[in-house]
Amino acid sequence: MTLAGRWYRIGLLLLILVISSACNKRGGLQIGDAVPSVTLKDFHGKSVSLPQDLKGRVILLRFWSLDCEFCDKETVMGLESLYQKYRQKGFMPVAVNVSSIDPNDESLKDFEQLTFPMLVDQRGIVAKKFGVIGLPTSFVIDSEGVLREKLTGEAGLDELERLFTTILN
Repeated sequence: MTLAGRWYRIGLLLLILVISSACNKRGGLQIGDAVPSVTLKDFHGKSVSLPQDLKGRVILLRFWSLDCEFCDKETVMGLESLYQKYRQKGFMPVAVNVSSIDPNDESLKDFEQLTFPMLVDQRGIVAKKFGVIGLPTSFVIDSEGVLREKLTGEAGLDELERLFTTILN
């Protein structure tokens, strides 16, 4: 795919997300709302249902895209160290790529070492259900499936750690 084609797809996806969010009076999920039940596939085609498959864990759900200029891929990679540090306490990061992926894309190899779920929302349907209006957007979901924190825009690992540890502790 050409660079112009990727930018067109990103722009179109963001436009759809903004328009669909504008049509929602509440602007998507609010703190204290139960998160919607959704099922997505990971990079290898395995289905994961949220929040059911991760019930009892504090989830950092990060919507991003491989094609997103504003999405720091190193932040997604850094979530692995946070996962290893807090997984015994019930923490689980989940990254959702909001665009289609090409299984032959060499950049996917960088993410093969990650042990937390890397999911694909190629049409942005799940992002729309969560009220995502821009990428990246991160949500912290408590062990009962209730939204506790929401952050639109890029954040460093320290800020993301602060968001979920306040719920985890």
